[in-house]
Amino acid sequence: MSKLSRGQKGEEIVSDILNSIKEYHHLLNNVTFKNKRSEMTHQIDHILIHPHGVFVIETKNYYGEIVYDEVYKDWIRIIDGKKSRSPDPLKQNKSHAITLYKALRGEYKVIPVVVFVKNNAPYMPNDNAINLNDLILFIDSYPYEHKYTNKTIDKIKTMIEKKISDVSINEHLENIDIIKTYRKQVQAEIASAIESHRCPRCNAPILQKGNTFKCYKCDFNFKL
Repeated sequence: MSKLSRGQKGEEIVSDILNSIKEYHHLLNNVTFKNKRSEMTHQIDHILIHPHGVFVIETKNYYGEIVYDEVYKDWIRIIDGKKSRSPDPLKQNKSHAITLYKALRGEYKVIPVVVFVKNNAPYMPNDNAINLNDLILFIDSYPYEHKYTNKTIDKIKTMIEKKISDVSINEHLENIDIIKTYRKQVQAEIASAIESHRCPRCNAPILQKGNTFKCYKCDFNFKL
């Protein structure tokens, strides 16, 4: 099974579980927002508009055991004894939550949640990263100050639908590739600057002050 089809299968499983919720709610799947300035896209697996809040749910259908490394502060997948590091799903989903919070004009609380479909994450570094078996309990027991009425839930759904962008999967994947390429380029520039103490963009001397590196000619700068 390909990575894309495995991800889609995981999203279907989570969607089925969320659709079983008996309280009044709306579930929006595969929601895409587009930044008008940068043209970059954010694709959210699931948005659950529930009496306890607006949940932004990221689905991870990973094989192996999922472990959080407390020392290096990153995620590791262990398959047949072999370890590989993975991008932080909490950080990724937090950016989705911020995007949705802005779309709702900051009027409603947005709760980011990462769900491991295969229930293969025995230790979670954050209460908002959970296994699939805990998803319904997480939503039902989530603390709230004011329970949303059906009218409010409908209003939030309408607000979100007005902001949804009609972007294809291919366009979204292209945007992801652009971001990855840009990040690799920046990392290469940083490595060059550290090694040569010269700016990789204009070749002027780059000055270091503590953990900050800066070129005063073209303003290229970064922190370690």
